Amino acid sequence: MRINSILEVSEANGPGKRGVVWVQGCARHCAGCFNQETQNPNKGKDISIDEILSHFNTDVLEGITVSGGEPFDQPADLEKLLKKAKLKGLNTLVYTGYSYEELADRLSQVLKLCDYIIDGPYIKDWPSKCRWAGSGNQRFLELENGKIKKDLTVGKEYCQTAEIIIDESGNAIVTGFIENQLIL
Repeated sequence: MRINSILEVSEANGPGKRGVVWVQGCARHCAGCFNQETQNPNKGKDISIDEILSHFNTDVLEGITVSGGEPFDQPADLEKLLKKAKLKGLNTLVYTGYSYEELADRLSQVLKLCDYIIDGPYIKDWPSKCRWAGSGNQRFLELENGKIKKDLTVGKEYCQTAEIIIDESGNAIVTGFIENQLIL
């Protein structure tokens, strides 16, 4: 899988403690994208699915989040990653610039492996109230067997959040949203 980066533990990229994978490559190129460095498919690095999952301690994590770039631009690898994550007992959340409806027919097998998706193109000037969505048009959807079970977008428990993580080398990683501002 072509990836940009991995974060071993996060609480700002989906419900509960999660491992996060940012894929590399996106054909959508949303105006104002806040992850522009993940768009070029020739950047990043190729890593096996097993190597990606080896970064995550499944004893402490509840799930994994796959963001990007555009995860659904790598459907075969995304499917393998989600299958293996589920075998390890992790729930799955995928960010996508496509709408659920755009994916439902052509990638239904991959959607069946998603517990949650955040769908829709990023729109810079449309503030989100949802803790994990980047813009106000995006939906936070709970899926069951590839179908929408519940739209969680406006739930009060999903208001905005951000986190600062200091790694062993003293590097700061800031991720999430505060007051409709993206924190990278």
